[in-house]
Amino acid sequence: MIAVTDLSSASLPVGPVPLTTEGGAYEFTQLAELCEVLARRLGDWSTDGTDPSSAGTMSSLSARLAEHAEWWRDRIPESELLRGKCEEASDPTRLDAVLARLDVAPPSRVAAVALVLNGLIAHLVGLTGRLSPVGDAPARRVVRLVLADLEDRPHPR
Repeated sequence: MIAVTDLSSASLPVGPVPLTTEGGAYEFTQLAELCEVLARRLGDWSTDGTDPSSAGTMSSLSARLAEHAEWWRDRIPESELLRGKCEEASDPTRLDAVLARLDVAPPSRVAAVALVLNGLIAHLVGLTGRLSPVGDAPARRVVRLVLADLEDRPHPR
């Protein structure tokens, strides 16, 4: 490690902070869990009969989010050293906060889902800037696939 004694000549990092392996495990664990809980909720909505007009949309999104969860899980390195980081990333309180945004009357479900998915997309766009084009190419590919897969998502009215 090099010590910097003259702060006037020290260069500060410019742009987003790159994602480390540990940070990736944390990030991908959270994304997988988010996609899993969203897939379950939307799957339940698709069959509960309270909003037949949105059942097809919810079913389609549920299947896609379940697949996205698998893609994110595949990005988590299998390592004893990272096991604690993945457990730390698991945050039921955060997931409950997202699900609370979906506590709406059946006719408002599509709009509520649209807002949550827009937030997810904004997060993924920011994540892309933190991923290395070379070292994180597989994760960047998953981000591109998820973004492309959600292009036809419902939009807030």
